Amino acid sequence: MKKSSATRRFSPFSFHIIDMRVHWKRIAAISICLLLILPGKIHAGSFSEELWKLGYADYQQILHMPFNRELSNGSLDEKIFKSYIIQDYFFLQNFRKTYGILLSRSPNEEGTKFVLDSIKAIDEEVAGIHHRYFKKFNISSEDLSTAIAYPSIEFYNSFLIKTAAIEPFEVGLIAMLPCHRIYYQLGVDMKKAGKREGNKYQEWIDGYAEQSWETSDTKKFADLIDLYASRTSIETRERMKQAYRTAVKLEYIFWDGVYRDIKWPP
Repeated sequence: MKKSSATRRFSPFSFHIIDMRVHWKRIAAISICLLLILPGKIHAGSFSEELWKLGYADYQQILHMPFNRELSNGSLDEKIFKSYIIQDYFFLQNFRKTYGILLSRSPNEEGTKFVLDSIKAIDEEVAGIHHRYFKKFNISSEDLSTAIAYPSIEFYNSFLIKTAAIEPFEVGLIAMLPCHRIYYQLGVDMKKAGKREGNKYQEWIDGYAEQSWETSDTKKFADLIDLYASRTSIETRERMKQAYRTAVKLEYIFWDGVYRDIKWPP
């Protein structure tokens, strides 16, 4: 006769299965509580921090490339630096235009305010540090008007403008972040390396490392990116990630092209 469930025997193995189920249920319940109570402790980090870590090897290549190594110790050829500052001027003019495209596509007040502040900061940078070095190295208005943007600068600017124009706002915006983030970190790391007496580029270095990270405009940019990333879809976040990584590599190509004087074929 079949025994009822009330009198059915269980093997020691059966009890072990039940104990394990209870054990894992308890772990799951505790994990959920911790996620609710301590989100900052459990989560691996912000979206912008994740991207910085993913691109850190690329940043190290930029930091140690000949242009930046020689800029830091003051041995960079003045001719190369003059070419660089002219090309950087061209880049910033189009960088500003890219922000103009993003301004027209901003989805909210947060984005609009940030873009307007960024355009103002570019104008201040050109009027300040760039014009001081134009004067220091005798770069005239004629030099600027007759110079031609290098292929690497054209390529970088074209990527930014295209991304801002046809991709979602968040993707276009994050493509602008590597320029801000890398320049800030270069200034910090070069400053840590110590001032070299007589380095004619020291003012340039100091100009990009004036603020602590917590009070920097770059930190504000990263925080805004994190905000947009938290509100968008997984697909858009992946596109944001790809745009960011591409822009990091284009930063390297920018300096490398100037250092090696890679111009358009005649």
